[in-house]
Amino acid sequence: IETTAVRRIGRRLSVPYSAVLYDPTGKTWVYTSPKPLVFMRRPVEIVRIDGGRAFLSSGPRAGTAVARVGVAELYGTEFEVGH
Repeated sequence: IETTAVRRIGRRLSVPYSAVLYDPTGKTWVYTSPKPLVFMRRPVEIVRIDGGRAFLSSGPRAGTAVARVGVAELYGTEFEVGH
């Protein structure tokens, strides 16, 4: 698992597109990391995707650590999918 910080670019929050998870109903999420080795799924609202970045209208605050590599594995661990 690798993390990066949520960034503010102009008026929008931004995360790497690789940090975004789509659930089976189409809702969008990211996994925040409030402390080392702890991950919590949080909803996000995507305004647009530009290259490798997702721009958000709502989501975690700028500076919040989010998983950017290993997101599918976190989801699988949370819901015991693929085990």
